[in-house]
Amino acid sequence: MFYNIYTDRDTTLHEKYPTQNTGIDQILTLAKIASGSLLNGFYQSNTYNTRILLDFASQLTEISNSIVSGEIPVPGIAANSSSYFLNLKSADASSLPISYSIIAFPVSESWDNGTGYFDDVPIATKGASWKYKKGSLEWASGSQINKGGAGGTTEAGGATWYTGSIATASFNYESPDLRMNITSIVQDWFKNIIPNNGLILKRPTIDERDSTVYGVLNFFGIDTHTIYAPRIEVAWDDSNFSGTGSFNELSDDNITLYFKNLKSEYKEKTRTKLRIVGRKTYPTKTYSTASFYNKVDHLPTSSYYSIKDAYTEETIIPFSNAFTKISCDTNGNYFNVRLNTLLPERTYRFVIKTVHDGGDNTRYHDNGYYFKVVR
Repeated sequence: MFYNIYTDRDTTLHEKYPTQNTGIDQILTLAKIASGSLLNGFYQSNTYNTRILLDFASQLTEISNSIVSGEIPVPGIAANSSSYFLNLKSADASSLPISYSIIAFPVSESWDNGTGYFDDVPIATKGASWKYKKGSLEWASGSQINKGGAGGTTEAGGATWYTGSIATASFNYESPDLRMNITSIVQDWFKNIIPNNGLILKRPTIDERDSTVYGVLNFFGIDTHTIYAPRIEVAWDDSNFSGTGSFNELSDDNITLYFKNLKSEYKEKTRTKLRIVGRKTYPTKTYSTASFYNKVDHLPTSSYYSIKDAYTEETIIPFSNAFTKISCDTNGNYFNVRLNTLLPERTYRFVIKTVHDGGDNTRYHDNGYYFKVVR
């Protein structure tokens, strides 16, 4: 099961413009302006960085309530736990090195989003900036705070964060789209080890301060007019194979799949169990008093679903060996879907993957399984 939650607020902190707020810009920027580099026609005498703040607090509270009620497993790395992945879609990137890393920490102080744009003249100064967390309140002088509140550094500004929880994403000849496992940070939030003031995304400190050019990464923010708002994927294994003993496995090389109860439209808060049936595309003729098409076999146990945006072809829910398994009970194959994981007023489609013969026969079934989510 995948369940997407979207950010409540986000902003970029600019070291070069320490009092400027950009809280409602459509783009979030992770950049390093190296000393000696050219910017707006001028060579820079110092090195400047940007960092990104993200907050998912309200929706994570809903997730926490679902964990308490038993609907979602507790966060962790065990097989029966839930995992959390931060996703940011790249709008564009320039001058990136072949290999680089991005790290995330939990923010240790509360902050205001603000209502500024980067192009504002005069600049907006109310809300989070490199120097201020809210109003005229400055970030604490020690930006790195150990879990529990002790420790710190002498760097002033650029937010503050707990060092006891960290998530890292490394890139090497890869797309700049970010998908980062932040399960350990979410665990600390839900256990009340640290307060939930959101996340800070930054480069490792050594990369921020050395002479290497790391370029500019622009990501879509919550104020974007696209489907690419920052999100956290909540994922857990809800598969059930209690019914496989009631049917034979459908292991033919050519199979046709259809949904028994897929509707053309769903309300955005709908939760549904979708039934899917498979049969041989070219059945062998036999003498029988019953139709072959009434015979039910179960799909290979290594069968998975994915969800794509019908217009952009963007994969919203990816195939996952752990989190998008197609189950089988005594009534046949099915999988559960929470439609509020998808943005409303858009059309999507399911793609099904079946794997058998030890992986030698992998097939993708993309036969127009369309549906729309509406408000």
